[in-house]
Amino acid sequence: MFVQAFDHIEEPGDVTIVEIGNALGAFIISEWQSYDSAYDAWLTGTPLPQDAERGRRLFFNARCASCHAGPLFTDQQFHALGLPSFGPGRTRRWDQIPRDVGRMAETDLLEDAYRFRTPSLRNVALTAPYGHNGAYPTLAGMIRHHADPATARGRWTTDTAALPDVPWLAAGDFAVLQDRREMNRQAARRDIRPMTLSEADIADLVAFLEALTGETAHQRPLGRPETVPSGLPVD
Repeated sequence: MFVQAFDHIEEPGDVTIVEIGNALGAFIISEWQSYDSAYDAWLTGTPLPQDAERGRRLFFNARCASCHAGPLFTDQQFHALGLPSFGPGRTRRWDQIPRDVGRMAETDLLEDAYRFRTPSLRNVALTAPYGHNGAYPTLAGMIRHHADPATARGRWTTDTAALPDVPWLAAGDFAVLQDRREMNRQAARRDIRPMTLSEADIADLVAFLEALTGETAHQRPLGRPETVPSGLPVD
């Protein structure tokens, strides 16, 4: 397939990381662009529904856009939100407890502890659950956490996490919650300041986030394959 796709490739042995990178880039550009949402129409003059318009104004006036910035609604930086913790996460080999320290796992810098990259909000209404570990099943729940992380973390219960039924893993799903010191470290590390949002505000913000869903989000140009190269089904 590389021989067919690249004029300068005569045989498979000629393929280098350059061709692989170019092929991946072409795939990403073809498949993962999504700029046909109601918000994109608003950018060219089409009004948003009233609730989404209220949510848009609130989004850009309530510090949301300080991290969810630019055309992809992400600053591509790392921030600590104090999300509820469960599961082993990406526990480092030398850690004696199951925990996910976020960016620090890559940098080994204490300043990066519990910081995770800001996700894009394009098509966010289609990507539940929310948070780096899927702590919240709804956009409203995630917004409430942003508004008041300490209160939301205190009210969070384990049944909120939509975990699959895997008995051999279940024993460790919430083990980290028993480590008081780790819980205190995570709770103390937050880069967002609380804000006051009414339930009406939250509903309007949800309406705006839903307006970021592309009309063709489910219609990828290359379609949906039945299997991946390993032979396993896509589902």
